Amino acid sequence: MASRYGNKANVRYRSGTKRAIRRRQMFFTVVALIVCVAMGFGIYNKSVGTKVTEYAARESTPTPTDAPVQIISNTDTAPYGLYLDKYKEGLTEDDMWMEEFEDNRERKQVKGIYVTPEVLNGKMDFLLDLLDTTELNAVVIDIKNDDGFIVVQNDSALLNSMTNQRLLINNFTEKMQKFKEHNVYLIARVVCFRDIRSVRSNESYGVHMKDGTLMKDSNTFTWMNPFNKEVWEYLTEVGRVCAKLGFDEVNFDYCRFSTDAKVKEADFGQELTTENKEAAITGFVKYACENLKPLGVFVSVDVFGVVLSSTTDAAAVGQNYADMSSYLDYICPMVYPSHYGRGYYNIPVPDADPHKLIYNAMLDSKRVLAVNVAKGRCAQVRPWLQAFTATWVSGHITYGGAEIRAQIDATYEAGYEAGWELWNASGKYTKDGLEPE
Repeated sequence: MASRYGNKANVRYRSGTKRAIRRRQMFFTVVALIVCVAMGFGIYNKSVGTKVTEYAARESTPTPTDAPVQIISNTDTAPYGLYLDKYKEGLTEDDMWMEEFEDNRERKQVKGIYVTPEVLNGKMDFLLDLLDTTELNAVVIDIKNDDGFIVVQNDSALLNSMTNQRLLINNFTEKMQKFKEHNVYLIARVVCFRDIRSVRSNESYGVHMKDGTLMKDSNTFTWMNPFNKEVWEYLTEVGRVCAKLGFDEVNFDYCRFSTDAKVKEADFGQELTTENKEAAITGFVKYACENLKPLGVFVSVDVFGVVLSSTTDAAAVGQNYADMSSYLDYICPMVYPSHYGRGYYNIPVPDADPHKLIYNAMLDSKRVLAVNVAKGRCAQVRPWLQAFTATWVSGHITYGGAEIRAQIDATYEAGYEAGWELWNASGKYTKDGLEPE
């Protein structure tokens, strides 16, 4: 009886041929699979693998920094004039920025703390003792505070035309003189675009919704419009007042766009692209520096710590770390460990490992500013460090002297010697962790 393969004599032969065919098919299938995997891996490396750092930065999950990193100093860079001499051809107007400015200001290594009006009014003797007996040599004092109030008396016609004056510091002139007698470096903190009082006084400064009402974020704060050049001038005028009051430095905080959800529905007068936002913030920084540096004061700006490693966050707030650093004297990243999510820099709880967090963040700063340093025009980096316990963070640790010292040491170990500042919103500090004078 014939089978489906022919006569019986050929059954075994035919059956063997079928098994051989199957083996060959399996062999070629495996080979094809290996080739596909190899090709896929090659394509992945070409399209993603060479951009791992960039991709990770966009997703706010920086790559680990266990591999050796070249440390580039930004404290001993060649004068910018040498860069101009070498690359005279093709220079832009920006390359020649403030070329004729004769800088006679004397820099010093700053080791500072933020102090509140309450501390200045009630604990001045304690504060002076802290400054005299530890390595601390600087204080950061609110002049335009978080609510938008100008907290000291001044003679500016523009500022006094506003209804945002509130004298919160008693005997301010005497206190300034006392600090000078103790050789304290004085930094005026000026809160920029997040503002309630100034916007209430002059609504044209504010960000509006499309129906004409002022935009209020989830905390009911109004914001000044960073695209408005009248706002630039107003904030710069606050800086001029600070210079006249005897401050050594003007420090701009909240120099950014709001990240509130309502921003997307607001009317800024311009399209809210990343490029436009960065141009507005950097434009203000440049304008303020042009007007304030000739008065003899240094200019600094506070930025989010995560903008050093996340282009997504930088784009959201308009803070281009490298561009801003081209104009400033100091740039001050707020690298508080408590402000980083779990797993950042491969640290399970960043708040619980302040040394590693600060060290990694400062290395990111080195990378971002490498080109500026090579040109010889770069702000010195002076980070804000955490001097408070973040009880709201799961897995947090108590911050005392050891944790503060760990952050300071990490800053130095990363190669930054310009100094540091400690932040405690209540202005409460002890000598613990600070070296004696």
